[in-house]
Amino acid sequence: MNPIKRARASAPGKVILFGEHFVVYGKPAILASIDKRVYVDAVARNDDKVAIKSNMGFKGTFNKHDLESVKEKKFRSLVQPVLAAANDAMQEFDASTGLDLSIRAEFPHAVGLGSSAAISIATIAAVSSLFGKLSRQKICDMSLDAEKIVHNNPSGADSAICTYGGLMLFDKRRGARPMNSKTDMHLIVVDSGVKRITGKLVSSVKKLREGNAELFDGLASMSNNITSQALEAIKSRDYAELGSLMTLNHSLLRRLGVSRNVLDKLVDIALRNGAFGAKMTGAGGGGCIIALVNESSKRKVLREMKNYNAFVSRVEHKGVIVEN
Repeated sequence: MNPIKRARASAPGKVILFGEHFVVYGKPAILASIDKRVYVDAVARNDDKVAIKSNMGFKGTFNKHDLESVKEKKFRSLVQPVLAAANDAMQEFDASTGLDLSIRAEFPHAVGLGSSAAISIATIAAVSSLFGKLSRQKICDMSLDAEKIVHNNPSGADSAICTYGGLMLFDKRRGARPMNSKTDMHLIVVDSGVKRITGKLVSSVKKLREGNAELFDGLASMSNNITSQALEAIKSRDYAELGSLMTLNHSLLRRLGVSRNVLDKLVDIALRNGAFGAKMTGAGGGGCIIALVNESSKRKVLREMKNYNAFVSRVEHKGVIVEN
């Protein structure tokens, strides 16, 4: 086996349009990949170290098989999944080399845009292509092990959408089902500037469910109904209806206790400036909101969000890409 010297792979970020949190408990969610990506360059080394550099603030040289060699606590949730993903990819081919990994993200991490899934998927794809080839499904499955380090009990939805791209309906029983919608929706993604830890928020929802099953089941049923109506709105490209459902979904997530004042404020700004609808996306507690807009409201919303990191995104359909 003669491994090539260098490989590059990339994977898109994502937003959850409907169903976050409840997807962990078997309810459906609708996700979309966005046209912002994570790029990973992998180069084989002649030792057993993994050297990582990134544009997200973390770097260092680590013992390949030792996740505890990551000493800086604030970067463990980023570096440890990378080490795990790289090791798993090499083990698939019985490779024993070290690695130089360079990671470049086009969007911030820890804001609900799927950075951990995109990083692990791009890492697995890049490292494995040094030694052979893995199927998309294998890459997706392997990324879940890395995701568990970050999110404790991931649904698998982030791994699926960042692997395959496009629009996707996901539930834990039936997995990922692509939605072949030629959507032309415009989304504005707004970063609140507040970082959050997904695992902690998932745990808080679990405690609510255990402490008040009747309330949780009622909210989960509402989420399921909203998602079903959203599917029909997407199929018919009824963006006014879709936006109304997004706003309703945000109210539901507020009741679940995973929103916060800054997210509610950003949703309100988007709605007051003509967005069809807006909601938090991802685990909550900070991170991002998304707003569904048309050409007219797009300019107004962006102008009012000038003090935040905000960008327009469309749905991308390529998923993970390997570029040797």
